[in-house]
Formats: sequence, C-alpha cells, structure tokens
Amino acid sequence: MTRVRLGLQDKFAPGASLAAKLANAQRFGFDALELSVDPITAAAEAVRSHVPVSAICGGYRGWLIDPDADSRRRAVEDLSQLADLAGELGCGCVVVPIWGRTRNLPNIGTGRTREEDERIFVDAMTRLAQRAERAGSRLFIEPLNRYQNDVCQTVAEALALRDRIGSDAVFVMGDVFHMNIEESDLGAPLRAAGKWLGHVHLADNQRREPGTGHLDLRPVFAALAAIRYDGFASFELAALSGQADEVLPRSVGYVRALMAEARIG
Repeated sequence: MTRVRLGLQDKFAPGASLAAKLANAQRFGFDALELSVDPITAAAEAVRSHVPVSAICGGYRGWLIDPDADSRRRAVEDLSQLADLAGELGCGCVVVPIWGRTRNLPNIGTGRTREEDERIFVDAMTRLAQRAERAGSRLFIEPLNRYQNDVCQTVAEALALRDRIGSDAVFVMGDVFHMNIEESDLGAPLRAAGKWLGHVHLADNQRREPGTGHLDLRPVFAALAAIRYDGFASFELAALSGQADEVLPRSVGYVRALMAEARIG
C-alpha cells in the first residue's frame, strides 16, 4: 500500500515547545515534524514528549568531506549521536556530503578530486551506517544541486554511493527543489530508486510552500504511487509566502489533492 505522510520542518511551526509546534503543524494538516533547528536537543525532547518525527535534517557540525579534518571528525561525532536519537524516534537522518563547496563555481572546491571526495564520503558513511544499524535508524543521502555541491547531484548518483556503502540502513532521498535543477524528469529518478527511496522533500521552484510557484508535482506523486512508497514527504522551505496559519493549510490541501489524484492514501 502506498502511504505518504506529511512532515513540516519545525522552524515553520509556531510554538514555544516541540509539543506546541506539533499541535499547530497537525492543525495545518501535517502528520509530523522534521527536526532542523538544534536537532540534537529537539530530538531528545521529541523522545520525552512522544512527538512524531519525519526525519532529522541537518544540525551537525562540519561536513563528511570537509577539507578540514577536525570538521570531518565533528560531523561524524554529531551524526553518530543523531543516528542513535533517530533510532529512538523511529526515523532517519538526512545526510549530504557537503554544502557550499563545489568545483562548478570558482575557488570553492574542496581542493581534492571528486574521486577522493567520494572515497572519504563512502568511508565515513560506512562507519555511520554501522552505527545506524545498531540503533535501528536510517540514513538518507540527499543529492544537492550543482551550485551547492558537486559530489552527489542526482538521485542516480546518490544510489551509486549507497551501493558502494552497501548497508540496508542507508537510503536515498529526493528533494524536488534540487531535482528541478538537476533532473530531466521529477518522477523517473524516484521510480528508479524504488525500495531505496527513504524520504522526500517538498517545496515549489522558489523554495516556498508547494502551490505557490510553477513546479508540477504530479509526476512525483505518480512515482511514489508506482513504487508503493510508504514514508514521509516533508516541507523543506526557505520561506513562507505569507502567514503560516493562512498559507500552510492551503498548501497542504493542494498537496493532498495531488496525492488523491495519484490514488495515494
């Protein structure tokens, strides 16, 4: 059975506590929160408060392929802790190789070859995957667009890295904002991921809530229906187009109508 539950990143849910944020998110039509603001602290609170969490996104220091060895070490330390917390929450952690360094723009590469960066990423993820396996959590490799990274830009590249890591705790994800830049089709890469698609990020083309731009999400939900996806699709946004109480329920209604069109329960 295909079942898509909707998550909202906690920074867009009003409320002084995680429980209050969840109550407002559910009032808007969401099923869970995605932790993106101080995730280590928030995840511990979610465990105590029994708050449903779609995923843990970001919040770790450094990057797994950072040019600085201490930053790589800190990233592994924080992601190890997040993997343990994700196990307690029954969710996964979103992982990117790096953000903000790319050979596609002048003078901001890592200083290594792509092959060297991939090897460092696979080595670090292999160790993290063992931690996730013990914790009962999952790791979601997220492709980013060419202007933010140059190691993992497409879902196919994420799948190739996943295969090299070779752990059942490692999945890939699709973020429609990045896919709109890098993929020729929004549905085919998700179909190709099949059982290894672990998470989805939703936004419109301008990184605001779905339904406010020109991105057609129908192929996304048709693909999720075709592979019988059973997981979360979370709103990851740069900003809202208006007040949360007004624009988020409208966007959820828009997304759920597309889901119904694709016969997703």
